[in-house]
Amino acid sequence: MRPRLATAALMALLALLAGGCVGVPQGGRVLRGNAGGAEQPVDDPYVRIIPVGPERDWAPISIVEGFRTASSSFDGPNGDHQVARSYLACPSCWRPGVAAIVYDKLDPPTYEQNGPTQATVTLQGSQLGRIGADGQYIADAVDFKEIFHLRRDAQRQWRITEPLPPEGLLLSRDDVTRAFRTLDLYFFAPDSQTLVPNPVFIPLVSRSWLPTQLVKQLISGPTTWLKSALVRSAFPAGTGLRRLQISGGVATVDLTRQARAGDLRGMSIQLIWTLRQLREVQRMQLKIDGKPVQVPGISGRLQSIHDWDAYNPNGSGEPQQAYVRLVDGRLGRLDNDRAQSVPLKVQVGHPAISYDHRQVASLNAAANTVTVTDLVGGAVRATMRATSKGGRFTPPSWDSRGNVWVVESTASGSRLWIIEGGTRPVAVDGWALVQYPAKALRVSRDGTRAAVIVKADNRWQVQLGRVDRAPSGGLQAEGFISISSELQSAIDLAWSTTDHLAVIGMTNGNPSPSLFDVPVSGAPIQPMIGPGGEMTTVTASPGSPLLVTQRVSPGDKTLNVCRLSDRYDDWKCVNGTSDPAYPG
Repeated sequence: MRPRLATAALMALLALLAGGCVGVPQGGRVLRGNAGGAEQPVDDPYVRIIPVGPERDWAPISIVEGFRTASSSFDGPNGDHQVARSYLACPSCWRPGVAAIVYDKLDPPTYEQNGPTQATVTLQGSQLGRIGADGQYIADAVDFKEIFHLRRDAQRQWRITEPLPPEGLLLSRDDVTRAFRTLDLYFFAPDSQTLVPNPVFIPLVSRSWLPTQLVKQLISGPTTWLKSALVRSAFPAGTGLRRLQISGGVATVDLTRQARAGDLRGMSIQLIWTLRQLREVQRMQLKIDGKPVQVPGISGRLQSIHDWDAYNPNGSGEPQQAYVRLVDGRLGRLDNDRAQSVPLKVQVGHPAISYDHRQVASLNAAANTVTVTDLVGGAVRATMRATSKGGRFTPPSWDSRGNVWVVESTASGSRLWIIEGGTRPVAVDGWALVQYPAKALRVSRDGTRAAVIVKADNRWQVQLGRVDRAPSGGLQAEGFISISSELQSAIDLAWSTTDHLAVIGMTNGNPSPSLFDVPVSGAPIQPMIGPGGEMTTVTASPGSPLLVTQRVSPGDKTLNVCRLSDRYDDWKCVNGTSDPAYPG
């Protein structure tokens, strides 16, 4: 008879400890993404299991199940899984860190005994994604199988000899929701004036451990995925954290002596923006090797979390001018829920406005020609036609450097183009998604990341890539990863904030096109209330209302641009307009 699994009851004991939680994709309703640098309180209650070790004479399946449950607790002073180690034949041989397989469903375990002292237990199920050793989440919906080898010790107790994966954890989405927080590390874009968020999953071990781990990860640099992008850190190589103490709203950050060679201002900006996500931090004092330092531009030794507001990665947060395509095909401005034409006679399809409001890039009706036109005067700066038979361009996207990005697609693949300075088309070498058709590409405001919708595995997927220097010296987009296993297909997307996307798409639970808030971190996607009807395009900008193109009924050629009111959570539509655009 199988021993009664005491862990099922004991591990259900819950403790309300300090902290918050975030998870991999699941449900909920929100209207806006979380802006970069927003408060994320550490002292919200969260549910934590109290793990227990193996009982005497437990069978191999019970040992593996107990180990798997205990390893999700991050117990011990440094979250080093002290209880889970008691299930192992060699407790010191297992150093998992935060690397993990995140699963959605787990099949009943299977068991095979190989003689009186050897056994294997197999766990298999549906994987949602993986958390890397640096906290980077990558969605990867595949089936997985993990085999645990066990042996009987001298006391005739079963212990695990090879927990797999040996360097990681096996966690359910509920485990991640309970035990982790998703927070941003901040680094500089190439212009050194814009911050780039680098979301990471960090286990919530204790109140003091989370801020310390957050700063340690910031000092160590971007995650492996973002490191190759055009981002930089102000912390000199070899810099470490001597101590972090938070008291009375003041975070005292004491760095090792290597920090003396760094830019005090740059390090302060990165630290403030990373720590201000924690509600208990209102000010910061920077020390190096135990001694307070004076940061240029700051009066006194204490820095407020608002001292570096000018570096807000979402920009000023002021509402941006919205543009639309009018019923006659010309460009219009959207003001007070009314569309007014601009003095530009050219036809514009899917217009994209440069950040300085001086140029518009647009498509023709067949989507096989991109034209860049001056908004004042109407002079054509560039015209680019598809080079492949049947080639169609994605709607154009501007970066902050004044370049236009488009993907030329056919049924069998795609090619990336950049119109440098809005005047010179250049084919990008090394386009990583060459074998996949694409329907949308949007470059982030900071110019370091690109979100795309590509057709892979017979569905339109959202992927995130990084912008880097190409071998030719120009720019390229590479390193594309999936950020959500829950989105089954996507129609259009836009950057709503520096670390969130607004996506029109479908999920398994909702096959009709709906509006979703999609964090690029891999945290839960959240459904948003749309304007109704058939949604075809979406655009967004931090601090500005969400805009959606709506077809009231299937087959109806009439299109409306609908604006979301943040104050009343309702939508107002403007008849005879389409293809809304904010700068970018």
